[in-house]
Amino acid sequence: MGIKYKNIYNKIYEFDNLYSAYRKARKGKRNKKEVSEFEYDLESNLFKIQQELKNGTFRFSGYNEFVVTDPKERKISAAPFKDRVVHHAICNFLEPMIDKTLMHQTYACRYNKGSHRAISKAVEYVRKYKYVLKLDVKKYFFSIDHENLLKKLRKKISDKKLLSLIKLLLETHDTGQEYYMGFEDDTLFDYARCKGLPIGNLTSQLFANFYLNQIDRLICEKLRIKSFVRYMDDIIIFTDSKLELADAFNEIEKYLGSNRLKLNRNKSMLINLKNGLSYLGFHLYKGRIKILRSNLKRFIIKMRKYSRYLKDGKIQFESILMSLNSWLGFIGKGKYVRLINGILDKIKFMHQDKNYEFTFCV
Repeated sequence: MGIKYKNIYNKIYEFDNLYSAYRKARKGKRNKKEVSEFEYDLESNLFKIQQELKNGTFRFSGYNEFVVTDPKERKISAAPFKDRVVHHAICNFLEPMIDKTLMHQTYACRYNKGSHRAISKAVEYVRKYKYVLKLDVKKYFFSIDHENLLKKLRKKISDKKLLSLIKLLLETHDTGQEYYMGFEDDTLFDYARCKGLPIGNLTSQLFANFYLNQIDRLICEKLRIKSFVRYMDDIIIFTDSKLELADAFNEIEKYLGSNRLKLNRNKSMLINLKNGLSYLGFHLYKGRIKILRSNLKRFIIKMRKYSRYLKDGKIQFESILMSLNSWLGFIGKGKYVRLINGILDKIKFMHQDKNYEFTFCV
């Protein structure tokens, strides 16, 4: 069972925690109107949130929804700034607690983890093994069952006030019948079950990562396979045995079904690693990493966005340089120096009549 956390709720509405949450929520958004309005009477707004949380009268509002198409079409749900402050206030305490329950093989949205480290570990396994089982959960964020999520959280949290606040948060979003997939022995009650986490909430990333934690334990403890990587719902499992991977597929599919989830059969497959593996925007070979065209396209879009932000004074040149060096350090700029310089030559980086230029050498 492990540690069960209690007496967290009162800490969430402590003023220092709310102020810390506000600072995190405003990061990169100080020019937004709703942030400026909140900051205009900052102390009063934080005290109001504090009092409502203390009295149990705080209620989350609705979302401003919009669609993004890169890298794929997704509906983003943006909460009001006041709600985002409370999301951060919750996560300030909940995130380190949940992180302790996660296994080291999961990499999404964790300190000292992330996609680059996930890919580095995957490359290590590509060089070592013959086969990989690549799994993807169908419409994952839209299908997470609220009742099952709360049941999992209750095993780790005994603070009833915090669980009630999380329940209120979950109730702000329901994907409804649109994402009902149907399971054996379902009733009308099951058809109407509340499900789905809004893409855009900080809490959604935390809950979604936690929801599949038992999958990691199933792979490691029951199937006794240690060489795997999970990045949210993208799971890759490595062995030299096709039979082992077939057993893993069946066990994982069974577990997902018990949690009202299904595998995406079009994206779940057993792969011979002699031709490498596509994962998180890269194609991984035994001897090298190749950027996928879609990933390169996102890099270009990102640099163009930074160019606009620099011109408007929304970002410092040093921040762009740090981001670029991090990306180049991972892919190995020596292999792509001509390509990268060609891309950057076509993008103007300018602020207050000052031109900035990038030129990378092998």
